This record gives sequence, structure tokens and C-alpha cells, in this order.
Amino acid sequence: MTGFTSAPGGAVDRAEYIGTTTSFLKSTTKVDYAKAMINQKVLFPHRGTVVLHSSRLVLTDWGGEGSDVTVYPSQIDSISNTFTPHYDRFIGGGVKKFGAPIILHQTDGEEVYLLLNYRWFWERTDNVRWFAMLTEWHRVARNASHGYR
Repeated sequence: MTGFTSAPGGAVDRAEYIGTTTSFLKSTTKVDYAKAMINQKVLFPHRGTVVLHSSRLVLTDWGGEGSDVTVYPSQIDSISNTFTPHYDRFIGGGVKKFGAPIILHQTDGEEVYLLLNYRWFWERTDNVRWFAMLTEWHRVARNASHGYR
């Protein structure tokens, strides 16, 4: 796969993540939102390491107590890097380049929001770099699985 060569089973890249879902964001209160203005981690209860492999994305410790979640390209409908009504520019630091979440729009309708290598004091992430990498990974993997090499 172009741009995604690693040892068999080896990681292409990895980062620390904080994550949430649209359903969780919809259930937050105004108090939670106010707390998130000080520290966005209030809205992102999941923490661990995201590991990108050529065939899958692994979110370590998503459910706590060491439970990992594996996401395959076929489970993702699309990927975006933008603010939404559930996580807006105001709470995300104001600048898309630095604070907009990566959103994995899954085929089952759920959306997973990720902030990768989130730096609280600076309100910065590595999401722009990861968005480019994940969209290419998704495109290549989906095309390969459909026989479009």
C-alpha cells in the first residue's frame, strides 16, 4: 500500500489521544461545557494511545482497564477535521488548524471525536498531520479492499 509500509503487523504511526463520541457530547450539561473551557478533557473521557496499522486503527484503553478498540477502514464511512455543533470553535481553541477534532464517521452512524497529542496549555493537537495521514490510509485501504489497485 502506497505510503503505508510497515513490518507485518507493525505500526505505521502512533500518538496519544483523548476521545469522545457524539452521543457523549450530546449528553453533556452546561456545567460540563463550562468546565471544558478550562480543560477540554472534561468532554473527552477516553484516553490512551492510537496506533495506526496499514489494515486497522487501534485505540488502546478506550473502555478503561486495558480494553482496546480496533477500527477497520470498512467501518468508517468518512473522516473529517472540523468543528461541529457538539464541539465548536469556541470550546476547541478557536483555530481549526490547532484544535478541530478528527471525527471518524462510522458506517453504523456513531461518530468518534479524537484529539491527538493534545497539549492543554497551548490548546494544540497534531490533528492536521493525522487527518492527512488517516484520510490517505482510509482511501488506500478502501480502494485496495474493493480491488482498485
